[in-house]
Amino acid sequence: MKITTVLYDGECNFCNKWVSFAKNKLKKNKISFIPFNSIEGMKIIEKFQIKNKNSVAYIQNDIVFFKSSAVLKICKQLQFPYNLLQFSKIIPNFLLNFVYDFIAKRRLKLTSKKQCCNV
Repeated sequence: MKITTVLYDGECNFCNKWVSFAKNKLKKNKISFIPFNSIEGMKIIEKFQIKNKNSVAYIQNDIVFFKSSAVLKICKQLQFPYNLLQFSKIIPNFLLNFVYDFIAKRRLKLTSKKQCCNV
C-alpha cells in the first residue's frame, strides 16, 4: 500500500490544529502530512503540477483530490466515530465545497489571529 500524502498550509494555525487532530485520530492507515511551503511539499507540487495552494491536497495512487473531497478522504482513515464523516459524501460536491470555502474564509476567527492562508 502506498503512503498517502496530504499537502496543507503549514503557516495556517487552523490547518496545523486540524492536521494535529487528524494525526492523533488516524487508524493504522498511513498519511504523510506535508506543508505546501516545505522543500518536500514544493517537490510534490512540481511533480503533480498543483496550482491550487489555497486548498488541502490529498494525493493517493497519483490522483490528487482538493477541498471537501480531500477532507472526506482523510476522514475515511480516522478512528470511529470521526470516520463516519465520510458518509457526508452523499451530499452533492458543490454543497460540500461551499461549506469548505465558508470555513476556509473564516478560519482566522476560528483560531488565534495568526496569519492564515488566503482563500
